[in-house]
Amino acid sequence: MTADRLGFAVSLARKAGALAQSMRDQAEGLDYTIKAPEDYATDADYAVEALIRQRIAETYPEDGVLGEEEGLQGRVDGCWIVDPIDGTTNFSRGMDDWGISIGYFNGTSFELGVIYAPDKNLMASGQAGRGSFVKGKPVDFGMVHPDQVRLVSLGYSDRQPMHEYTDRIARIREAGMDHRRHGAATIGFIGILSGWFDAYYERALNIWDAAAGLAMINAAGGVIEHGPIQTFVKEPVRVLAHNGRIPNIARIMDPPHSQAAE
Repeated sequence: MTADRLGFAVSLARKAGALAQSMRDQAEGLDYTIKAPEDYATDADYAVEALIRQRIAETYPEDGVLGEEEGLQGRVDGCWIVDPIDGTTNFSRGMDDWGISIGYFNGTSFELGVIYAPDKNLMASGQAGRGSFVKGKPVDFGMVHPDQVRLVSLGYSDRQPMHEYTDRIARIREAGMDHRRHGAATIGFIGILSGWFDAYYERALNIWDAAAGLAMINAAGGVIEHGPIQTFVKEPVRVLAHNGRIPNIARIMDPPHSQAAE
């Protein structure tokens, strides 16, 4: 049952986080694999994904798994989508802005998600029809104070021109809002659920960075936008998630005159 899947994912995320921390703390340090310019993985990334895949195979052998390091194995319409360590640079440098991301796609929608930020001791979980929770407390976007400065968490990679990113920051500031960048989409998503941010946006984001976060924002009654799943499982797409407190947020992120260029 899907209800069992959520509890399973929470437990698995904790085990995965503990493994990542223990490998980072080992005396000999981490080994690095360069995947592309400005994109690398540590041996902890591979070990954590292997652990997650093993536990899923043992518990839900009928399910597929799509992970950042080893790609897709099995079916897509009933698939776990995993980023073993989102924010590898932060993780490897000893910062706490990184997380374990485990989502489940049922063939139609992102049904459930879990993000665990081990160094922050912060667990977020959610499932369609059951709401979302941070540290066991229900997320309520209605509690967002109307007079607070609106904060947008932004992602960036070299998949987009730098001027588009800086132009977006300028529009955010012109709208009377501010922004933050943490180098990990998981922190952006968990930040919306925790009330730190009102929105997360990234122009070209991989599905393993987003699946769990999108599932939880949606389950909590927020708003999510992303490209077609058929595209998303193959390549990065535009992703926007927010708490519904900024009605014109999509136009601020992507004004009509800029959409053709982007």
